[in-house]
Order: sequence, then structure tokens, then C-alpha cells
Amino acid sequence: LEKIVADTVRVSSKRSTSASNPETQKASELRPESKERKSTPVVFTGNDLAKIKDKLRPAETVEKHLPVVGVPSPSPSKPPGTGTTGPDTAIKEEEDKKEYFETPEDLAKKLDVLADWVKSSKHVIIFTGAGISTSTGIPDFRSGMNTVLETGPGVWELSAQGAQRSTQAKTVSMLKAIPSPAHMAIVELHKRGIVKATVSQNVDGLHRRSGIPAHEIAELHGNTNLETCKKCGRQYLRDFETRTAWGVFDHETTRACDDVSCRGRLYDSIVNFGENLPDAELQKAWKHAGEADLCIVLGSSLRVTPAACIPEAVAQAKGKLVICNLQQTPLDYLASVTIHARCDDVMVGLVRDRLGIDIPSFKVQRRMRLQLKRGSKDVLSVSGLDVHFDSPYSFIQKIEVEVKDESGKNLVVQSSLNTEPFLIELNPQRDAKCNKFNMKMKLHFLGHYGEAPLEIVKD
Repeated sequence: LEKIVADTVRVSSKRSTSASNPETQKASELRPESKERKSTPVVFTGNDLAKIKDKLRPAETVEKHLPVVGVPSPSPSKPPGTGTTGPDTAIKEEEDKKEYFETPEDLAKKLDVLADWVKSSKHVIIFTGAGISTSTGIPDFRSGMNTVLETGPGVWELSAQGAQRSTQAKTVSMLKAIPSPAHMAIVELHKRGIVKATVSQNVDGLHRRSGIPAHEIAELHGNTNLETCKKCGRQYLRDFETRTAWGVFDHETTRACDDVSCRGRLYDSIVNFGENLPDAELQKAWKHAGEADLCIVLGSSLRVTPAACIPEAVAQAKGKLVICNLQQTPLDYLASVTIHARCDDVMVGLVRDRLGIDIPSFKVQRRMRLQLKRGSKDVLSVSGLDVHFDSPYSFIQKIEVEVKDESGKNLVVQSSLNTEPFLIELNPQRDAKCNKFNMKMKLHFLGHYGEAPLEIVKD
């Protein structure tokens, strides 16, 4: 971004395709013809970075209050998850709702070009929207009534038409959705250092669940499974939707920070219309946008700002912008290449077929910590953790435990625990000289992926 604001940058609706640059010419030949879009050139002036960011932040943000997002209604007369408020964000023009598909030949040519760019780029970022998750069963927002997607029309489209989702639509809850091949391809590109960052508009949590470390992803619109303590800043991942509030701008949940020295109230991370994006995530996104020489957009209509300013900034800084979306987008005129195909087809064709990289299958990963704290009362604590960091992750529903000493005497005060934090108090009447125990523990998970209970036996 510093490159952008250092001087005045003017973006016209046409890009140079000079024959002196064969790579640019090759890409321009692959760009499909589309109707001329009336677009006022975007102008950034001045060299004040903070001024630019202040201009971008208060703009339209993401989710309205519908069940698919897991965000309750602000109306106290309706139960959470019903009704809508906020601006109408459905696409107005029927022409803009149309879905396009590349011929196999054109798709192959475009993926060849994209593969070459990925190989030669030094800082690749990926920008994702709801379209990357439709193959997992999560509906998007702006697909038209005649969409080919099995999830059916977008949430905003149904709302605008006063229609209900068909019972024939194939949808699942966000908690049960399994990361798609596109999600897993991105994970592998992160692991290999090919992709430096993923910037996402999605609140479904699938990027974190699929295995992208938190420091390599910017979730601009929040994560329905994440809540934060505003007092100490500690984050908590949950295997359930964290939002409990009814009010639009009320984000306090019913839980408190686990840290006994803090005990601050926790707040969900969802960003609603009229709210600023989280500073840390936005700063992370701008940092990578300023360094990116290639930005790949997957499944975004690029109609929600300031999030859409991220790929726009890459193009304005003369980086390559590749937009993969079934519908046309307002930023197509800036794109080096547009690809009209499903996200899974694009990423499998790119990563497996052209880069020669195997795409891993999604595996449920769980990490937990057992810790014996000695004191006036000996307490065995059991806690779930993020796979990559030591931040708390709630995925355990119930614990059944049995701890016996060498003589077979039961040392557990309470054998079944149903709420976090899971603190197992050992019998204070036990023989203090006895330091050997036999432990049998059975973990019951929240089970959104059908995990069977796990039994742990430890001497």
C-alpha cells in the first residue's frame, strides 16, 4: 500500500497490452470479451498511509443477519437467526447475475498461464470469497435464482426475491462443512511457502479448520468459531458458533476469559454492516497486498469494500490479478486474466495437474494438553489447543475420568465433567507418598464430524 500512496495512482478502465511485453500480450488474448463497464477511475492521492486506511475502513462490510451466517437478528421480537436488516446487497442487474463457464480449451490455456505466473512470482497471495465454500455445502450470497450451484441461489438474492431456499438444495451447516479440494490446495501451497498469505471474506472458519496457521491468514469479516477477550486479547477457537447476542452491534457472548487473573468478557469476531474491520487482520492484509506480485481471487464477487480494495491494490501496484469467479466482477477490467470456472476445478487444475503437487485430503486434527498442577489441592487440567498455537480450542463436550493409585483406590473427586475448564480434582485424602497413578480418561467430542469418543489410558 505504501507503494500506492507514495504517488498519485490513476487506474483507467483499459490496461496496456503492448506487444513489447509478450507475457502481458498472451494474457490479454485470453481475457474474454465483455460489455464495456462504466467505471470512474479510482484515484489515490497524497502520501499519508493512515489517511488512506481511514478512508477505506468505514465502508460496507459483510454479513447481514441470516441463519446461513449464524448471526442472530437484531429484533428482540424474533428469535436469533431470523429476519434481516442492513442495506440490500443483492445484485440488481440480471446481466450481472449470469454465470459463465470457460470451454475446456480456454480453461487449460488460462491455467497454463497462471501456473507460469505462480512459478515465477515471489509473493503470491490468495483472496477468497463465499464461492470457494459452495462445494462444501455452504450457500453464497449473490448467486442468481438460475444458478447452477447445488446450494441454490445466494442468501441476498433469496431475500431480495422474497423466496425460500428449495428443499432440493444441498446444504450443510458451517460446523459440519468439510474443507474442499480448493481449501486443501491452498493449505499445501502455504506449507510449501508458495502462497505467503490468504485474505478471506468468509466467516465459515474453513481456512483455519483446513490447516492454515492463524498468522498466515487475514479473516477480514471474522470467524463464526472465534471469540476474543478484549481485556487481555486472548483468542478462543470453538467447535461451535460463538455468537449469542441479538443486537446488530452487540458482540458480547455469555463466556469469560479462562485466565483467572483476567476473567474479562468474551466477544464474537463477526463484522456486521457499518462496523470497522479488525485492525490486526486489516493491517496483515494490507502488508501482504503491498508485497504481492500475484493475487489470485477465488469465488468473490468483489462487491464488498473495504475487503475488495485488497486485490484492487495489488493490480494498481502493477501486480498480476487473476479473478476466478462464475459471475463477472467490478474489478474484471483490472484483471490480468479472468477465469470463469468453479474454484475446485481451478485449484486442482493448477496445483495437482500443473504444479505437480499432491493435494492432501482433509483430516480432523485435535490437540490437547494434560497438566497436573500440584498445590493444596492437586488438580489435573484437560484443555484443547489450536493445532499450530497454544491458544485455546474448545472441541471437548464431556470428560469421564478414572484415576487410581497403586492399591486401586479411586483418587478422583468428580468422575464426569461437562463444562470447561475441565479441572479434575484429586482426592486430598490420598497417600501423599504415592506418586504413581493409573489413569483412564474418555473424551466425548462435540461431534460435528462424527468423531467417536476417544479413550486414553496412561500409567
